[in-house]
Amino acid sequence: MSIKIPVAAPYILEEDAKAVYECVKSTWISMGKEVAKFEASFAEYVGAKHAIAMNNGTSTLHAALLAAGVGPGDEGIGPTLTYISSVNVVLYIGAKPILCECNPVTYNVEPEHIEPLITKKTKAIMPVDMNGLPVDYDSLRELCDKYNIAFIADSAEATGAIYKDKYVGSQADMHSFSFFPNKNMTTGEGGMITTNDSRIADKLRVLRNQGQDYRYHHIELGYNYRMTDIQASLGNVQLSRMEWAMQRKKEIKEFYDANLAGINGISLPYVPSYATRPSWYMYTISFSENIDRDEVIKKLENKGIETRVSFPPVHIQPYHSELLGCNPDSYPKSYKAWKNLLNLPVGLGLEKSELQQVVDALRE
Repeated sequence: MSIKIPVAAPYILEEDAKAVYECVKSTWISMGKEVAKFEASFAEYVGAKHAIAMNNGTSTLHAALLAAGVGPGDEGIGPTLTYISSVNVVLYIGAKPILCECNPVTYNVEPEHIEPLITKKTKAIMPVDMNGLPVDYDSLRELCDKYNIAFIADSAEATGAIYKDKYVGSQADMHSFSFFPNKNMTTGEGGMITTNDSRIADKLRVLRNQGQDYRYHHIELGYNYRMTDIQASLGNVQLSRMEWAMQRKKEIKEFYDANLAGINGISLPYVPSYATRPSWYMYTISFSENIDRDEVIKKLENKGIETRVSFPPVHIQPYHSELLGCNPDSYPKSYKAWKNLLNLPVGLGLEKSELQQVVDALRE
């Protein structure tokens, strides 16, 4: 059965294509003025002093750890219920990832999951704004300040989210955003780090550009993590539509809320009071134990409806479970949450009739 209703197709318009074409036609397609414009606009949008664009959201996380001074033998704490890059970047630098549980309702980490794991080797915590729902930044900030450890937020899915009336992007020491095609805005591939610390921002700009502080003057080991102007030209147009995109996501969320409420065995997303506005990168439902989620997935797939089960917890990945000495029972709350959750179609271009098809299929 071919997919008729994708879970999150990129929303690309003629104005996006035109911006990319104009960039290519200019012949300046590497990092240049479009990247500078994108960085300035994104920093202003989220309310941060600095924004540093990179080639993807894994590079941003890696660079953030390096900028925080995390190195071999150190430890970084983060959730097992996350995309694999959140943990891989810790391994890249020779540090040890320490996995933790999550809240089984919000799928986010909280201080109670992290604090018992803090040791003298802990140099950073890396919470994830899961599915675009902000973590409780104030409580995590208090924890980091208490132990004097770096606060690096994986906000890959949270562009446009608002925490306590402020856009996500300035609460942690650094925020890492992703612009992968299924995000609320895209640059094809691409990422951004935001920070209010000028020293960290300077460090990040050096790291992304082969360790250069100016042309051909290399002051440390760096990387080719530069974003291109082609990517940024798309990002600039996409960013200009972000508030429209957020309103559209709100409409999709409200449609599902109204039409899925009261179905036995299905729980709808929970939004804590501190989360003024999730990004609704994904709309995540959870099934009770008596419902076979995989059978639901097959039923929807047979109707041409794509869904997503979210990322398998890190502790059940073959490579990482062996490396870290884990099994499915190591983090039972996260494993159980993952086994029961399902992400529904939320693409910006979906029609109401398509959303109704999803609802009807779930109600059958």
